[in-house]
Amino acid sequence: MQSTRGVVLSFCPAGIVVAAVASVLCAACAPPAVRAPDGSPLRTISGENPRKRKGYGPPPPGHPRIVGEAVPQAVLDGTAGLAPGAELSWTFIGPRPLANDYWAGNGSSGGRVVGIACHPTNPAIAYAASASGGIWKTVDTGVSWTPVSDQAPILNHGAITMDRQHPDAIWAGTGEYTEFTTGAGVLRSLDGGQTWTQLGASSLGAAQCSGIAVVPSDDPAVPTAVHWTGSLGYRVSRDGGTTWTSGIGLGSDCSSLVVHPADPNIVYVARYGNGIYKSTNGGSNFTKLAGGLPTTGLFRIVLAVAPSQPSTLLALFINGSGGLLGLYRTTDDGATWSLLPGVPNFPTPQGWYDASISIDPANPNHYFGGGVDTYSVAGIVESTNAGASWTDISSSGGRIHPDHHWIAWGADGVPWFAHDGGVSRRVGSTWQNRSGNLGAVQIYAIDQHDTLTNTIVIGTQDAGSARKTSSSLTFTQTVGGDGGACETDPASSSLTWATYPYLVVYRCIGSSCFEITGPWSGDNRDWISPIALDLSSPTTLYAGSNRVWMNTAAPTANTWTAISTSTVASGGTISCIAPVPGLPGHLWVGNSRGGVYRTTDGGATWLQARSADNVAIGTICPMPGDPTTAYICRVASTSTRVLRTSNGTTWQSVTGTLPSGITAQCLAIDWDRGLPGMVVGSGAGVYASFDQGVTWIRSGSTLPNVNTSQLQINATSRTVLLATYGRGAWRSSLPGPADLNADGSVDGADLGVILSQWGPCTATFGCAGDLNHDGQVDGGDLGILLSSFGT
Repeated sequence: MQSTRGVVLSFCPAGIVVAAVASVLCAACAPPAVRAPDGSPLRTISGENPRKRKGYGPPPPGHPRIVGEAVPQAVLDGTAGLAPGAELSWTFIGPRPLANDYWAGNGSSGGRVVGIACHPTNPAIAYAASASGGIWKTVDTGVSWTPVSDQAPILNHGAITMDRQHPDAIWAGTGEYTEFTTGAGVLRSLDGGQTWTQLGASSLGAAQCSGIAVVPSDDPAVPTAVHWTGSLGYRVSRDGGTTWTSGIGLGSDCSSLVVHPADPNIVYVARYGNGIYKSTNGGSNFTKLAGGLPTTGLFRIVLAVAPSQPSTLLALFINGSGGLLGLYRTTDDGATWSLLPGVPNFPTPQGWYDASISIDPANPNHYFGGGVDTYSVAGIVESTNAGASWTDISSSGGRIHPDHHWIAWGADGVPWFAHDGGVSRRVGSTWQNRSGNLGAVQIYAIDQHDTLTNTIVIGTQDAGSARKTSSSLTFTQTVGGDGGACETDPASSSLTWATYPYLVVYRCIGSSCFEITGPWSGDNRDWISPIALDLSSPTTLYAGSNRVWMNTAAPTANTWTAISTSTVASGGTISCIAPVPGLPGHLWVGNSRGGVYRTTDGGATWLQARSADNVAIGTICPMPGDPTTAYICRVASTSTRVLRTSNGTTWQSVTGTLPSGITAQCLAIDWDRGLPGMVVGSGAGVYASFDQGVTWIRSGSTLPNVNTSQLQINATSRTVLLATYGRGAWRSSLPGPADLNADGSVDGADLGVILSQWGPCTATFGCAGDLNHDGQVDGGDLGILLSSFGT
């Protein structure tokens, strides 16, 4: 949601938590000041509706929770050495929709969308590029949406376009430009989204895309030109995306792109912080434009061209504070520009993130601008007289969700708007919410009730905190704005805890929430800061800033006590908190610097379990009933990522054969197996090992290649819950403990394991055949296996 941040920031990695026998993920460090855009402290006043909560913006650009990654090529081509075992089988469980979103006019949200491409002749067909949940297609004006790129190597997007001569040819630029998420070239479909080809992966690398445009030819696979802008600057391909070249003088960050609709040799590119450039030879050479344009104080620039009068262009300039530097107009192909007076400051205070401008294809004097929302200055503004006057229409004729990224036009002249809630259309003077059927919600954190497994709470990007209590895909918002770490009370079907960025804490009874934030306003905090309920003492809730805080009467009281100094943060912030199941007062914490600490006396004393190494700890999973045994994951993509300890100080890598290029974002441990099973959530999918890292199995066919946020295992139902940053929540059953080789059946191979391990189990971390955990592989374990034989 809305941000107090400027353009240049520095961040440190971090992580978030979930308590119990499950797991958690990573977050980002908080800037030292935590204040609203007007400078006032962000705290709920008496009587305020928490669902109205606003004040912070999107997550800090590029921080490790959100960047994601592409599936490594070795994984895609089968040379990564992954095991062929039975993969986990995942089912989508919502939100679809996330209902009752205050900032969507109590309507539905479906996840952040950054680009839309409308069919040139069929007004019912459009494609939406979600920020990190892939490409979605509608054939009924957005009433329903279908994900069409779940198995693409990456689901992060910055822009999308359509070949207007061949409308089944879709081109999508990967990597969200404003949030610095990982890119992987360009995705192209020639069959209306049924199949996708990755192009330019080596030339464009992990760069983020700000714009993409296609100049058609007779062959949809090889357009005359494909123009691309983004963090690398400007690139053009004239061979269907095989090779990409840069325009002279445009080798650095470019924020926008338009192509002359009648003369494709004319290309305009906006260079971030520098100005506007024009090419008259299809992108081979560029000349910087002047003629009245600003030369100082400019940062992001967004362009629009009038299709019916292409000599008319608009240029939206953003200043260093994220506000409007000026909206400029030319009617002579860029030779001269005039500043339009009286334009509302609709992008402020985060035009680096929320800034779009568009001209009606049928009327060169009809403009829309998209920025933040009316609670700031303005959201969607409209001019019908070439910019002489403007009207904020964000709340006129209904409500549109804040934070606007793109404006497209349907074949019937209806404008479509991409925003943090999904997609809306403006039909006449009325808003149509077209977000409800999207399943692209970005979830930071998730928790499910121990016994009521359909009672689930989530914290999301710009759709707040939400919960559901049935098998329905619908989640209902409880706290507005952005949500974070969350917990459910095992003793109640209605009591939950939710958080807002930088550790604002709420206690919720059903949908009624009350702030119980502690006295940590002077502490450094993460964007998504951890909380954790101690299931061994379920009235005790922990919270992490750069210290650990405890509330021993969390269901009723608002009293917090610091039980650590900042030493446990190793100079960073607390990234995850993990109480030891079955041992009240036993607690592990990890931090953004890679350090791990633990206490066995409720925080009276702390022991350093691992020294900091400047790689965030994403998850700590303590063994139930054991004060010194735990697994952790480091938020890294190479080398050691998953480790275990049995004595609380010495760590052994169990990363094993997990391929390079797979970031261990989050971790869950299946303690019910004789040899604990490990499930790792990565920046693009999930991997599981049931032999302590010797082999890994990828969840490739039932789960999108999406960035993951948190994993949680429910031992009773033998399921694992997954939160993703872009494709909502998912659930999978786990292999039965007697399926020792995790091949999907209990058979002779598993019997062979039992017999080969017969006798005392001397391995520190257990034996696969010790199904009853008594330290022996014997007749008791054989009986358990035989009772499941053939299943």
